[in-house]
Amino acid sequence: MDIQFLLLLQSFRLAIGGALNDFFLQISDLSYGVFIWMLACILFWAVDKRSGSYLFLNVGFSRFFMQGLKLTFCVYRPWIRCDQLVPVEEASGYSFPSGHSVTAAANYGTVIRQYGKKHRPLAVFMGFMLLLTMFSRNYIGVHTPQDVVVGALLGLVVVFLGTRVWNWIDQDSKRDYLIPCAGVVLTALLLLYISLKSYPMDLVDGKLLVDPAKMARDGFKDAGRLLGVTLAWFLERRFVRFSLDVSPLRKVTRCCVGVLLILLYETAVMPAVTGAVSSSWMCFVMTFLELILLMAVYPLCFSRLEAGADRRRARKTA
Repeated sequence: MDIQFLLLLQSFRLAIGGALNDFFLQISDLSYGVFIWMLACILFWAVDKRSGSYLFLNVGFSRFFMQGLKLTFCVYRPWIRCDQLVPVEEASGYSFPSGHSVTAAANYGTVIRQYGKKHRPLAVFMGFMLLLTMFSRNYIGVHTPQDVVVGALLGLVVVFLGTRVWNWIDQDSKRDYLIPCAGVVLTALLLLYISLKSYPMDLVDGKLLVDPAKMARDGFKDAGRLLGVTLAWFLERRFVRFSLDVSPLRKVTRCCVGVLLILLYETAVMPAVTGAVSSSWMCFVMTFLELILLMAVYPLCFSRLEAGADRRRARKTA
């Protein structure tokens, strides 16, 4: 049934000459890659620090559990299971669950959870974007319906349970150490699991259907993200403590400069470093450093610069 649904969508794609292919590729990309932290950063730096931190944590933990499921079940992509399927754009790795759907559910689901009661139109739009992202993965032929449904459910469960945990921790500042402790323990467990488990070694024309080394690198990336997001959250909460009580111009400046940093890191720095040193551990280090930069180092820098500007202004007017 799942393959038949994808074949039906493929027939529709061919019938309209691929007119919607680019649209659904763009929708899919909005929940992944360079956009993975964009919404979290804007919320965190300029709009709602608490909700932004929840979004960071929800994405980090949901992708951790997603990698555990992917590397446990090792489900091949739809076109491997059915040679009649030709995806719009091939995706690497295993199919179940959908990483794009997990990330979209964590991103959009957090916004719905935090703002849905007061801002119904926003919640409806976020829900629509989640459904559209899920469908886009089916439309371009890289995931089955069960891949995207389970992926979205996983992300939403993490949002629902995670937000309760974050709220409980916020009730007592002494509890915040539990988050980095959980990050360290879970990261170590995932790295051990990735390194020690066996993987399918099926060959076609002497070539592996899925390269276990590539899957290990993907797992190491999300392990680095989890460790980075939990430690950075703790560092900012205990030591940086930047404020949102600043002018709109400063908030806009924070976001504009920060977005440029994300783009530079994701599109230039990370590919250059991981390309030069192609190892799972380097992938781990680079994703870890990205979250430390976005959640702790960059906020420390802009808060210090803003404080310095305020002091200079005060001396001039004294």
